Amino acid sequence: MSTKSLPPVVFIHGWKASVLADKHTGKDEFNYTLGVVTGLAADPSIELPMEWESNGNQVKDNLIATEACHSAACMCGMVKLGDIYGPVLDHLEKTRDLHVFAYDWRLCLDETAANFTKFLISVKETTGQAPQVVAHSMGSLITLNVLNHNPYIFHSILLGAGAIAPNAAILKDYSLLGEKNIIIQNKTMFTPKINLTNPAPLHFIAYPGERELWGKPDTVLFRDDDAPLDLDLHKISTWKQYKLGIYHPDSGVDTVTEKMESWFQSVLDKAYNFRLGLLPQNSGLKASDCPPIAVLRGDHCDTEFSYNVRRIDESSYLDLKEGIGHIRGDGRVTLQDTVPPKDIPVCKIVTNAREHSEVLNDLENVDMLLNLLMSKKK
Repeated sequence: MSTKSLPPVVFIHGWKASVLADKHTGKDEFNYTLGVVTGLAADPSIELPMEWESNGNQVKDNLIATEACHSAACMCGMVKLGDIYGPVLDHLEKTRDLHVFAYDWRLCLDETAANFTKFLISVKETTGQAPQVVAHSMGSLITLNVLNHNPYIFHSILLGAGAIAPNAAILKDYSLLGEKNIIIQNKTMFTPKINLTNPAPLHFIAYPGERELWGKPDTVLFRDDDAPLDLDLHKISTWKQYKLGIYHPDSGVDTVTEKMESWFQSVLDKAYNFRLGLLPQNSGLKASDCPPIAVLRGDHCDTEFSYNVRRIDESSYLDLKEGIGHIRGDGRVTLQDTVPPKDIPVCKIVTNAREHSEVLNDLENVDMLLNLLMSKKK
């Protein structure tokens, strides 16, 4: 079968996985170069204004997404240090009609989902066929939102290491210097203060009872004296009470301003509304309207999942350093959290042994699943 007779493929990347360039000069500001990942070069300025435009979208800086990250490199890209999406992108470029959707992974996902919808419609109109979507991590979450509202613009969907189910693993990124904010050896490019201005990852966070609605086998994210505890992380008062985010003593944030708090609550509100749109019972999506969907995920290591409340005197805090509960996953996303809500049918789940960033570089299974999805569409 010739490439032209196959449906086009659209690739959508994950968090921190597109190159950000200055829209005026074209110069790359964020990419995985040797100087950046070792901390030897100056950190790119990736803080966004904590303000909203009149249309409800976040005020932008001068950076725009230009392409999905291909590999970590030095010497102007001449020497490769490691793979990111290089293997899967190169493979799909050679074997299929590939279209890459590069987005700014800092922004609220309602805006990105709207832009992704327009991109998919454009590909469908240009090629004459609905595309197969290959999504990774946060890209899977964006894809799931678009699916709930526009199922007919997809030929089929392959979710790779999908960070889609409600969880709490992002709390460390917003609360602790170092830890998950370290990129190779760079400890300063991402911090809780910077992450506060980059709200996209907050769309991962569960609201009370959400895991039950998704049909997940493990539903308890928090415990207090071994008793299950349901925290409403879409209220800033919860972050204050349990010393999370900018209120954590190890966040590096010395002064929390009223502007920061107002901004943070407005982002949490948007993230909550976004997550409501992921469930068919809210969106009205019918199983019969869904395109064929497959999941490729990694069983690589024990992966953080749940946290415990501790008490000192009369105050409480959520312990992000000790007593953490783990279940199997790819090091960032647990196995069960890569699967869509129970009301969305999945025709095939394949598990490899790769870590989160490498799951989709399993080219044999990517090809197998894309072919399977095409056969299910007929």
